[in-house]
Amino acid sequence: MRPLLLLFALLFTVSATHASVPFLPTSPPEVSDTTLHQLAPNRTWVKKHHTLLVGAASAIAVTGFFIGSYQQYDRPIMTFAQQHRNAFTNETARLVQPLGTALPLHATFATMFTIGAVARRPKLREAAVVGLASFYVNALVTDQLKKNFQRYRPCVTQDSHLFDGASGAGQNTSLPSSHTSNAFAAASVISSVYHDSEWVPPVAYGVATLVGLSRINDNKHWASDVLAGATIGYLTGKATYWGYQRLKGHLSGPRIQLTPAWQNGSPGMAAFVRF
Repeated sequence: MRPLLLLFALLFTVSATHASVPFLPTSPPEVSDTTLHQLAPNRTWVKKHHTLLVGAASAIAVTGFFIGSYQQYDRPIMTFAQQHRNAFTNETARLVQPLGTALPLHATFATMFTIGAVARRPKLREAAVVGLASFYVNALVTDQLKKNFQRYRPCVTQDSHLFDGASGAGQNTSLPSSHTSNAFAAASVISSVYHDSEWVPPVAYGVATLVGLSRINDNKHWASDVLAGATIGYLTGKATYWGYQRLKGHLSGPRIQLTPAWQNGSPGMAAFVRF
């Protein structure tokens, strides 16, 4: 009898213990996120360095054109241009040729600056100031190269490989074309300032190209002279604009303002310091 009572007591204890344990609901299973997240593709090296690659390719192409023109095409191009020269090409050259000289360019920049100041067009003022600065930078580079090469003009000789070099008397200054370099320096700056315009860069470079072609039409330069002038003008214009942007970003305190000026019958620049 006693063993049977002990068995009932043990069963009662186990039942009471089990009843005291609270019921814990089973948590639902975790559902993983199966949404497809599309990550933005990493920029390839080519896309990241697109500007550098285009610039390098352009430099190689221009160098190749210059070498090819100098070696084989200067005299054929000169002969072709003179054989097809007519009243229309002469008149066109007469109209555009001054756009590569100092006085018309200074007058153009002065007009741009004045209109920009009166009409409150900061881009127009910037194009005038940087364009004028690029003219002087380009003039220094072009004049030094002319003195070093002292190449004979096609109107003087039909030998396109005739140079006096740095030891010459300074009478032969065909390479590079200063008219073309001046025009392309101005076009490069204006196109850089108005890079977001659809028509300004094509018009600017188109006019500069006509200036270069006018020098071939007038038999004042070989084709390689014009190509070299266009390259130098483009690079000096871009370099001047780049330097201006860096300088403008770091200026603080006194402000230096450059404006076109005319003094004693000569064009130039005037500098003003504003505090």
